[in-house]
Amino acid sequence: MDFIVSLVFLIPLTLLIYIPYIIFIGIFAIIIWTITTKKIASKTLKTIIIMVVLLYGTIIIGSFKSETPDNTYTRIKEINDSQSLIGLSSEEVINLLGEPEDEYNSGENNNKQYVYSAGNIFKESYWGFSYSHDYYEFRISFDENDKVENTSIKLIPSD
Repeated sequence: MDFIVSLVFLIPLTLLIYIPYIIFIGIFAIIIWTITTKKIASKTLKTIIIMVVLLYGTIIIGSFKSETPDNTYTRIKEINDSQSLIGLSSEEVINLLGEPEDEYNSGENNNKQYVYSAGNIFKESYWGFSYSHDYYEFRISFDENDKVENTSIKLIPSD
């Protein structure tokens, strides 16, 4: 039974990994069909169909990106998702994460907020020639008793 459940999850995952190749094979098959079919007599129409299929195929395959988070992002995301800092004092947070990069006082009660770097995610296109980094910050908000009230990870806007 466990094998069947594993197989049910493994097949879609495998297909997901190979989507660009599946699309390429589909595009190739449409082009071959267009060239060999007798249903379309006009060479001009065949050429236009092939060009449109190639254009859409390039756009679709070119839009696939892989995203790779660095170790800092992975660690901070785990902390944020588990909400393990909730209820800790500011001293305990500093002992765990070190000194914050920035400290703000905000809100009606002038509550403290620490800001840490949350790492980055490297994005690379399917073809590998275009890439970018998204940088994130980790914000920790404290209540009036100097206890962690909530945490969040936010994308730092690029200039």
